[in-house]
Amino acid sequence: MKKTIRLMIADDHQVLLDGLVMMLNSSDKIDVVTTASNGRVVLEKLPDCEVDVLLMDIQMPELDGYETAKIVSEQHPNVKVITLSMHSERIYIERMYDAGVSGYLLKSAGKEEIITAIEKVYGGETYFSSEVAVAMLSKPGGKKTTITASSLTRREKEILGLIASGMTNPEIAEKLFLSTDTIKTHRKNMMRKLNVNNTAALVKFALENKG
Repeated sequence: MKKTIRLMIADDHQVLLDGLVMMLNSSDKIDVVTTASNGRVVLEKLPDCEVDVLLMDIQMPELDGYETAKIVSEQHPNVKVITLSMHSERIYIERMYDAGVSGYLLKSAGKEEIITAIEKVYGGETYFSSEVAVAMLSKPGGKKTTITASSLTRREKEILGLIASGMTNPEIAEKLFLSTDTIKTHRKNMMRKLNVNNTAALVKFALENKG
């Protein structure tokens, strides 16, 4: 079967880069077409490569992931960018989201989660790991809105993080040892509290409304 997702990986650690290439090329849907050791190399290669998704670290020499993501978003809008970073601090997540990335994963993510993120982003969705979404909700600071995360219970924040990671109601129910109906009720309550009407809006709230 022909592979459908053309991927570029950028990281300045060669051992990690080689491992990611081997791991992701084993997927029957992903073809790692090229790699880069920094953002400058990414920008040099993109015009000559048909790349669908860019999986990229933040901290790289010469041109870091933040500046690279901004330029890619402006000059190559069809290329979806996913951050793969060791940093779970809110400041990094906010900056990369503002730079236009479609996903943010921690380097502790396993093979299946990375592949899922690539597939979802390629399909036009966003993907932020549950740890990332929870970090955005639970830490103080950021811009204030009239509706804030403080209106959510601890359980609702936990479920919102899992929703942001792309999990379905049955998957969340299984993970938290709850019934699917209970998860549906929590979703409805969150939508009511936050005055949103769909899952995409819930995830957007987690990332943009950081009260």
